[in-house]
This record gives sequence, C-alpha cells and structure tokens, in this order.
Amino acid sequence: MDRSRFLLGYASLLALTGCLGSSDAPATSPRTSTAPAGLPPVASRPDRLPVTNGVAGPEVSWDTERDRTFAEFLRDKSGEMIRKAAVGLDKRGILRIELDSSVAPEDTLDLTKSLMAGARRDFPDRPITVSVYDPKGEPILNAHYRPDQGVHYEVAHQDRSSSRSDGGQAAPHDRGAPADPLARSGVTEADRKFAAWAEEHGRAYLRYVQADLEKHGRLWFGVTRDVKPADVPELTKSLLEGAQKEFPRRDMVATVFDPEGERIGKAHLGADGRVRWEQ
Repeated sequence: MDRSRFLLGYASLLALTGCLGSSDAPATSPRTSTAPAGLPPVASRPDRLPVTNGVAGPEVSWDTERDRTFAEFLRDKSGEMIRKAAVGLDKRGILRIELDSSVAPEDTLDLTKSLMAGARRDFPDRPITVSVYDPKGEPILNAHYRPDQGVHYEVAHQDRSSSRSDGGQAAPHDRGAPADPLARSGVTEADRKFAAWAEEHGRAYLRYVQADLEKHGRLWFGVTRDVKPADVPELTKSLLEGAQKEFPRRDMVATVFDPEGERIGKAHLGADGRVRWEQ
C-alpha cells in the first residue's frame, strides 16, 4: 500500500471516530452470518460490507448497539487497512483487529494508536484493550488503557501458549489476575528477568518494560508522570547500559512512551558504549 494513502487513512480514523454517536444508534436485528474466521469471536452480530469495484470491505462483528456503531464506522472508513474487526468495547472494553496484508509492519503502531484514540473517545473513562493480529491471525501488538495509568503497549509473543484457550483462539487477558512479570514482559527467560528487575528497581519512573534483548537487542518502556521530559534521555541511557551489561557486545535500541502511550523517542546504544537519541 502507498504509505501516504495509509497515513491519510488512519489519520481519518483518528479524526472521525470521535464524532460517532455513542447512544443514539437505531436498533437493528441480529445478522445471521457466522463470526469472522481467524479472529477471536468477540461479538455475536457479524456483518460484511458488500463488494465494491471488486474489493470487499472488512468483516465486522459486535456485542451491543453502541459497539455496532463503532464497528460499522470501522467497516466504512478503514479502507484496505483492516480485514476484520470484532468490537466488544461497551461491556468488556475489547477491540480486536486483523490487519490487511498491505499494512507495513512499521505502520502497525500508528494504526493501533489511532484505533485506541477512537475507542477512548467513544467509550471514555473505562479500561480498554486493543489487540492487533496479522493477516494469518497471529497476534502482533496489544494496547491496554487504564484511566489511572494511561496507555501500555505490549508486543504480543506468538509462543505464549498460556494466552490461548482450549479451542486454539486467543483468550481474553484476565486483568483481575495477579500480574506475573515473568509471564508478560519479555520474549525469553533472560528478557523477562531483566524486565522484572527494571520494573522493580525503577518503580517510581517506569510504568512497564518490554524486552526482546537477547535475540534482537530491543527494549520498550513507558515512563510515569513523575519523570520530567528533560530526564528521559538519562533514564533511557541508564536502562540501556544495564541491558548491555546483561547482554554484552551488541547494539541496543530502546523505544520510550509517555503515560498516554505516545512515543517520546528512541535511543540507540552501540557496542562502543555511545548513545544516540532521536525524537
């Protein structure tokens, strides 16, 4: 897909989703087709946009009438970015999206941010989870919003068997269960141990840490509201240097997010110990 057309598409989603009516939608009878295959079935009312000019629109499903309004907006406005959408925001705070194959990997975060922004505008003051899947139905990225904590991005790990139900579909994350850092914060055991250590020792400054250091030298973390913008580069450098001690002789990259889930910047730590920061 042409990148400029993609950027225009998700910008339109971000700008227009907040204009949806959330409570005045007319009642409609349930649809009779089956829920989209390959996407966790959130809703019991699926629909599909008719084929136009040889291109079929995305499949959408929903739980309630408020969800229906949001789902139909995504169906009509997402263009070729989304293949399937399952909306369960009204009661459960869940939005699940399967991307089209034309969406480039580097555009996934921006699209997820726009979807989260639209969901927050239409369903304010409630916890929300946006789960994004690739065209094969494999999880890519999760975004969790809590009114008192902001947005937390989580890289989805396909080898996490505990996140699947007996039927082979991704099970909803139980936010009421005790949080186990070793089960959620890294790709390998060494990654998870580092992330748990960082979260424990940087509790006043770090909202979360996600690590893919052992294999790819990548780190993601969100800062708390107590962290001043001027202190972010030094905090990032400190984390990267700690990571390099655990995973020596390799380049490191850290991506930093503010309490609202907006990306602050990215820092590169070379094997020579030099840090290069980019906004």
